[in-house]
Amino acid sequence: MSKHWLFILSLLFLALPVSAQKRRASQLTPEQKAHKERMERMTANTQRIMFVDSMVVDRQQFIQYYRLSPEAGSIARFQDFFHTSQQPNAYVYVNELGHQCLMAQEAPDSTITLYSSQNIDNSWTRPEPLHGINDQQEFRILNYPFMLGDGQTFYFAAKGGDSLGGYDIYVTRYNSENNQFLHPVNIGMPFNSEANDYMYIIDEFSNLGWFATDRNQPDDKVCIYVFIPSQTRQTYSASGLQPSEIASFARIDRIADTWTDSIARDKALKRLHDITLRKTHEQPIADFHFVINDEVTYTRLTDFKAPDNNRRYQQLTTLQSRYYRLVSTLTRARDYYAGANQDERNELRPEILSSEQKQHELYNEIRQLEKNIRNTENIFLTKNKQ
Repeated sequence: MSKHWLFILSLLFLALPVSAQKRRASQLTPEQKAHKERMERMTANTQRIMFVDSMVVDRQQFIQYYRLSPEAGSIARFQDFFHTSQQPNAYVYVNELGHQCLMAQEAPDSTITLYSSQNIDNSWTRPEPLHGINDQQEFRILNYPFMLGDGQTFYFAAKGGDSLGGYDIYVTRYNSENNQFLHPVNIGMPFNSEANDYMYIIDEFSNLGWFATDRNQPDDKVCIYVFIPSQTRQTYSASGLQPSEIASFARIDRIADTWTDSIARDKALKRLHDITLRKTHEQPIADFHFVINDEVTYTRLTDFKAPDNNRRYQQLTTLQSRYYRLVSTLTRARDYYAGANQDERNELRPEILSSEQKQHELYNEIRQLEKNIRNTENIFLTKNKQ
């Protein structure tokens, strides 16, 4: 056989895999094509995150491994929180003061929906659905609720919509103008995957984040990841990495690959260790827990050393009480607004908007005062270090 024919045959053999790929691509359904494009787009926009730690635990008991600051609220299985045998698949979030509960409930048709309830006179009110999140009925299953301390930023996990597969994690915010939540947004990779990803929590007080996933796990196991939350969303695409490298971060192949700042990780591990000890060894004699730095946490007013910080902390607790009373009043006003007639709504709307503005201002004032107390205390401790 001539060299000319050998060359032609080699080209044919090389072309076979390409043509086979093209045939497979052309055989994809519109839904499969859309899913493939969504995967590629989300992978390319993978968020840069430092994962502090991970642990593989039993799926049925995973929630007990979350270590949250008391100020972040609490999470629980519906059955455990309400002491019932019903709703075995539903989960609950309760805010710090214990007066608001966000919960999932399963209907007879196996759909799961999110609700809100208030604790009034030590009794939970009838659950009301969260409006705006699933008005278009794109989700069949919604579960694993969590609300940030601002009372507006809300995370949950859902199946359906633009999820990559199984549960995906979504975020939304409360819209005060129409008394409902905005359309939720998929938070993307590396938090979401084609497996089940859920129970996303940001503990602002320990500056740690948590989420669970069953990717690459046996049926009875899940992996819980602990990470450092980012104030701004940065992606790997801006760092000049190859697509295959970005895909590795999207899959969370190795959390060690994300350890670009050893000091930040060590401090995060210290915070995780401290909060784990606090949860393991209860301290009933403590009046409160106020973190000064990675090594120091105050539990009494007499612990403050910097001049005037004792008074500042008392001012802080007063502002916090005002804030939570305002949140409680707003919640009741919104509930009433939902069933009010047009005249009542016209009268209530400006009051609700004004209260929401005050809530926002109080929240910022509290955060600034907390920062001032920590800064002045740390300066004093540094100057007087023996």
